[in-house]
Amino acid sequence: MSKSWDWGFGIRDSQSTPSRSLEPAGEAALRSPLRSERVEPPTNSRREREARTNRGEARAQGWGERVQAEHVPRTCDTPALTNPQSPLPNPGSSGERVRAEHRLATRDTPVLTDPESPSPNPATNGARVRAELGAHPANARAPLSPTPLPRGERGSRAQAAKLESRDSTSAATPLYPLFLNFQGRPILVVGGGEVAARKVLPLIECGAEVRVGAPALNEALQKLKAEGRITHLEDEFQPHWLDEVFLAIAATDAVEVNRAVAEEGAARRLWVNVVDDTELTRVQVPAVVRRGPLTVAISSGGAAPVLARQLREKIEQSVDESFGQLAELLRIHRARLRARFPHVPSRRKFMESLWPGEVGELLRAARLDAARARLVELIEAGEPEGSREGFVSLVGAGPGDPGLLTLKGQRRLQEADVILHDRLVSRAVLELARRDAQFIEVAKEAGTHHTTQEGIHALLLEHARKGKRVVRLKGGDPFIFGRGGEELEHLRAHGIAYEVVPGITAALACAAHAGIPLTHRDYAQSVRFVTAHCRNSIDALDWRALAQEKQTLAVYMGVSGLDTVRERLIAHGRSASTPAALIENGSRPEQRVIHCDLASLPETAKREAVNSPALLILGEVAALGRTLAWFGEDAQSALQSSSRPTPVSVPLRIDMRA
Repeated sequence: MSKSWDWGFGIRDSQSTPSRSLEPAGEAALRSPLRSERVEPPTNSRREREARTNRGEARAQGWGERVQAEHVPRTCDTPALTNPQSPLPNPGSSGERVRAEHRLATRDTPVLTDPESPSPNPATNGARVRAELGAHPANARAPLSPTPLPRGERGSRAQAAKLESRDSTSAATPLYPLFLNFQGRPILVVGGGEVAARKVLPLIECGAEVRVGAPALNEALQKLKAEGRITHLEDEFQPHWLDEVFLAIAATDAVEVNRAVAEEGAARRLWVNVVDDTELTRVQVPAVVRRGPLTVAISSGGAAPVLARQLREKIEQSVDESFGQLAELLRIHRARLRARFPHVPSRRKFMESLWPGEVGELLRAARLDAARARLVELIEAGEPEGSREGFVSLVGAGPGDPGLLTLKGQRRLQEADVILHDRLVSRAVLELARRDAQFIEVAKEAGTHHTTQEGIHALLLEHARKGKRVVRLKGGDPFIFGRGGEELEHLRAHGIAYEVVPGITAALACAAHAGIPLTHRDYAQSVRFVTAHCRNSIDALDWRALAQEKQTLAVYMGVSGLDTVRERLIAHGRSASTPAALIENGSRPEQRVIHCDLASLPETAKREAVNSPALLILGEVAALGRTLAWFGEDAQSALQSSSRPTPVSVPLRIDMRA
């Protein structure tokens, strides 16, 4: 069943035609080129002008929808026609008849006539409608649409009806993807509001000559006009605007205007995009990811624009700027490449070697000049890159929530051949890595070091020397009590290239998820990160400085040394009633926060069976977590919102390898 838009109100069945007084048979055959193979010739007949005027008067009265007084089945390719044997009605009385019919129609009662009956006399039409209302109280073949709604509600209801009724009997026709060069071409955008402005900016970026047709422009478009970047056609939509343009975009909130742009454009065989209306549009604008000259376009064919946008966001996360930089380098050296590699197979092999090779590594390290020079060397050599040198990425995994992993860290996990990870790195973070990567757990736990630091150094060298991409994945940030500096010193001493991708350290993430501000104007003007991992580190701390008031202590790996922490702080003057919070599995679904004071700290930890990973926060700010908690089970006392934040989705997996 074909569907068409009843403009301004909702969906109507294309088999239910409007009353003959509104649309004479001869004109109906030419009404809409978008629903017929016929092209609408220009016409300015008095009858058509009067009929349109009457329809406008009826809309202005605020009636819910045009009464469907006739029911004549037709197919998708047949325009709305009344009985061709019937004489044309008097257009002068059509407006009065429509208003009379509307006053008699109810919201829930359909108004149908016998499709075999002759054309009604407009003068007696009101009586006929009243008779039909009594004769057909339950007829639902052509239900009336609801009365006018506020714009937002009306739009949502119309879209819901549209989605419910459209494409229920047939699959959508696939769209043909096409990239166009708009440089210097005239493009028309009808509309002067926010939606139009969003359409104008990408067109300007593509070098188009943009013309904006609207009586008035919003602030953003006025600025573009003042800068000479657009031409303003200051008027209501005029069909002649379409005569010289390459593409037209209807971006107004007036359905009648958008429809007029679509129909006039179709009559001129012009490409037209009507924003948020797949029934009228012939060209759909996709969601786009740009990386230099590299463009990725995503479309759902109008079925689910939100899904297309979400997919674009995932690709944005997975594809960094180095892709665009490499594409730009290849564009610059295109002629040299074709001359040096005249045969397609050899040229393809060479280009496939660049991204995973040294050129790609240099670009990812933001060394554009070095990458450009290396590319020229490889082209002159006339051979693809050989076995690449190994590379190590020291990546901070964050506290455990995969949504807190940085985009760059996630990209490195997807590129890695080998991943050396700590025991405390969460499984959810590891799930973001390439499926075929080699995972090596280098467990290090207080009292049970399964892999020594020297062993980790040896593994890094072993795999890097094999030309592999190695990710050394550490919980939190690699430079905050992660011994990352020692590992870089070892790599540098052995000539292995490396980079550092920072992560969110545990103190920041755990405090945030516990509702504890590490600094506060009233309670703490500084914060100290300390570790109580072993006796040597505890003895090396300046306890007198740590015992000072008006500061916050964040103690890493301190579960096994809580007795010593309490003893040393109280001995150096810290109050025994100082608030404390133990945060176990911070930022993860199983997070626990145990509140106590300094005096009862060790006993509380034993009673609650606190295990690593756990962080101690000590200071007046720790008490704020009792009332500011928002995450997990500890958020029961927090204010509840009817709108919760949207969870961070797992990033898209894309194999960046050649």
